[in-house]
Amino acid sequence: MTTLITGATGHLGSNLVRVLLAKGEKVRVLLLQKNNNTEIEGLDVEHAYGDLRDKKSLIEAVKGCDYVYHLAAFVSIRDGARKELYDVNVLGTRYLMQACRQEGVKRVVHCSSFGAVGNNPDGASNEKWTTSPYDMTSDYEISKTFAELEVYKEVVRGLPVVIVIPSGIVGPWDFQPSLLGKTIIEFAQGKMLASVKGGFDFSPVQDVVQGHLLAMEKGVIGERYLLTGEHHHLSETLDWLEEFTGVNKPKLVIPTFLLQNIAIVKDWVERKFFPNVYPRFNYHSIRLLNCGKYGSQDRAIKELGLKPTPVKEAYRDAVFWFKEHGYIK
Repeated sequence: MTTLITGATGHLGSNLVRVLLAKGEKVRVLLLQKNNNTEIEGLDVEHAYGDLRDKKSLIEAVKGCDYVYHLAAFVSIRDGARKELYDVNVLGTRYLMQACRQEGVKRVVHCSSFGAVGNNPDGASNEKWTTSPYDMTSDYEISKTFAELEVYKEVVRGLPVVIVIPSGIVGPWDFQPSLLGKTIIEFAQGKMLASVKGGFDFSPVQDVVQGHLLAMEKGVIGERYLLTGEHHHLSETLDWLEEFTGVNKPKLVIPTFLLQNIAIVKDWVERKFFPNVYPRFNYHSIRLLNCGKYGSQDRAIKELGLKPTPVKEAYRDAVFWFKEHGYIK
């Protein structure tokens, strides 16, 4: 039996590939030909070269596969890249799901995003909450919401798909690194001169991998399962980083309203004059940290048997991995 993984070179994918190989499974990974793909170098995996925007390459990648984990996505906290977000996240999901149905794949797990979950003003959001068309959302959040709709279309046509929804993933094997990984590295290098109030749901990457495996094994077809970990204030996570890196956390905390107004101007300047420079923060990232949204993964615990691990340990593992691999000198 062969398992295909899209997004195998990303943070989550790099961890999932290694766990599946350790379980003795035969793994095929979808890769972009133009990338060096060092994240999977030396691993005993079958290579399939293609692009989510290319229907034919997806059909070839899926052929002979029994199971598919769809992790690949174009991630951006910045608005303005709507064509790429739509082509990769929405159309790419459509093409892949169609290919899976056409080739008779036995089961698919689709990795969505906490951005595709609505904000419950009265408490924790669960699987029933979807994004509201009247709430402020980023282009990325919209693309992941519509990607789920593409999944549901194929479920109706008979494709066995389960949706899992992680929040902010933290942990080792973060090669690229992720936005959270970059923040950890910059903190360890003493480049974080100030912070902002707020908090977010953080998920240990090993828990998210566990959730994907359980969803593949036990998940109900057409259903969503949140993998949202624990909600922590940024000040607490900075305390952890101070403990693990030995670097003092910044004492300056910029008021949220002030930083949001700065971000409005900053975002426009960056989009206009520095489109290739990825922002450390922007209006949407500040909004997410202060919107009060948090999730409940009770369903994954009760129905799938998910066994969560402490988020603080995942931060520690991330710091140690970055040190071991030379990201932190």
